[in-house]
Amino acid sequence: MSHVPPPPGGHDPSGGYGPPGGHDPSGGYGPGGYGPPGGYGYGYGHGAPPPPPGEAPKNYLVHNILGILSCIPLIGIIGLIFAIQVNSKWSVGDYMGAQSAANTAKILGIIGVVLFVPVVLYVLLLIFGVGFAIVSET
Repeated sequence: MSHVPPPPGGHDPSGGYGPPGGHDPSGGYGPGGYGPPGGYGYGYGHGAPPPPPGEAPKNYLVHNILGILSCIPLIGIIGLIFAIQVNSKWSVGDYMGAQSAANTAKILGIIGVVLFVPVVLYVLLLIFGVGFAIVSET
């Protein structure tokens, strides 16, 4: 196997290798004095990529809390877990994970709100029915 030197000029924004400037005459690994692989990119040990412009994605927390009060609270609970994960994933730099959790929380939140509407209608009918029954007795 032959040793492949890093590209001259160093900076490779696509996640390349090698120190800036290419050749490292002060020593390093292997023949030719090339330094350790490193350079640029977003791999292990290089930190997180810069955040996309704007704020964290919407987490749909309220929608999922209403979903807990709906006919099927399990959907609301699962949606609530994903909604909570959005901000924590965003704060640690997992932007794709935060967006994925936001999408899942959105879907489950919409289902939860749609299921919450019949519960509200049922409670309102129950309250008005009891109210009319009390009024009609007197």
